[in-house]
Amino acid sequence: MNDFVTWYAGLPAIGQIGLTIIVGAIVAGIVFAIVKKLVKRVVSAVVATILSFLLATVPGNLILQNAATQLENQIGSHLDTGGENR
Repeated sequence: MNDFVTWYAGLPAIGQIGLTIIVGAIVAGIVFAIVKKLVKRVVSAVVATILSFLLATVPGNLILQNAATQLENQIGSHLDTGGENR
């Protein structure tokens, strides 16, 4: 580590600035990629939560009620025809 510090201190000011910018850009790129993945996962989780909430409430109830009504109609028509397939 001391060798690196000595080497860095021996660079001209423009070299130190350039190296600092390059290292900073690399670190920023890595952090950006990680944060991007985390935000994407969080957004996906939020969307999934909202959709599951909506399906579990009024719209979900309507869908299930509609499916139950269709099932009752199918069972009723099946019983009305004496068990024959249409």
